[in-house]
Amino acid sequence: MKKICTLIFSALMTITGTAHAQSAGAAANYPNQPIKLVVPWPAGGGTDAVSRHVAAAMGNQLKQQLVIDNRPGANGMLGTEQVSRAQPNGYTLGIASVETHAINPHVYKRVNYNPQKDFTPMAWVGQFPYAMVVRPDLPVKDVASLVALAKKESGKLTYASWGIGSSSQIAFEMFKQAANVDFLHVPFQGAAPAITAIASNQVDVLMVPLSVAMPQEQGGRLKMLALASAQRLPAAPNLPTLTEQGFPVEGGTWLAVMGPAGVSPAIVEKVNQSVEAALANKDLQNTLISLGVEPLTMAPDAVQRRINEESSRWSNVIKTAGIQLD
Repeated sequence: MKKICTLIFSALMTITGTAHAQSAGAAANYPNQPIKLVVPWPAGGGTDAVSRHVAAAMGNQLKQQLVIDNRPGANGMLGTEQVSRAQPNGYTLGIASVETHAINPHVYKRVNYNPQKDFTPMAWVGQFPYAMVVRPDLPVKDVASLVALAKKESGKLTYASWGIGSSSQIAFEMFKQAANVDFLHVPFQGAAPAITAIASNQVDVLMVPLSVAMPQEQGGRLKMLALASAQRLPAAPNLPTLTEQGFPVEGGTWLAVMGPAGVSPAIVEKVNQSVEAALANKDLQNTLISLGVEPLTMAPDAVQRRINEESSRWSNVIKTAGIQLD
């Protein structure tokens, strides 16, 4: 019996050693084929544009093409779930955002992935601060005058978003809670109709990515009042932050590169280094800044900590606002 146990133990050790060797070999040769990058948002949007620029630069670093696979639907959950179910070999990666990892788990009753357990954080890309914009003829010149008007006409002013549970809604709820004001929420099916509603004076206020707001303001379709960021951005140096105007609110989305749970540390390190090297390129930096993005890199363990912090921060706002969907 003792001899049989010894043989079984030796066989198991041989199998384990072989598996480790194969894993190490796969990591050493990674990548030796194109990598799929799942973007859980439609082609042509802001997240898609940033993802494509970053993917091209990552491909130059890794000497392999990153193929964008747009899988939109359910506020980013469909594509994100696909990433969580992929083989952890580094050949299916995904773009995570504030919606997929910090909002959806607190808004929807059923989410088919666990943002803490089903993914391997690899790299941070950057963040899109939102601009607070108002309809062109709203009689306000700054955030203080907007708050004064909202308090004078409590519950009569409206704010748009691109859907219940969207980051645009919850970012504005952050502001409502900070300013202690009441606005009526008017959700739309996407950012484009929300912008149209602002431009045509159907609604009063909207939180929208700076990259979307700037050309609309130049065309006279809206007025920008503030940036929901810790500091001003080079793309709009004259636009003051909400914090500067007395309301410490930071709202917007961010992007990170994630893999399914179980990706080897060696592959994670290669992906992280490729993103860091890509974002160190001045041309890419300028491109991202022009799109209203703050490029930012961090180590994989810091990515997970940041996501946990963001999840807690947005969760508190969602609970206070009573936002929930089936």
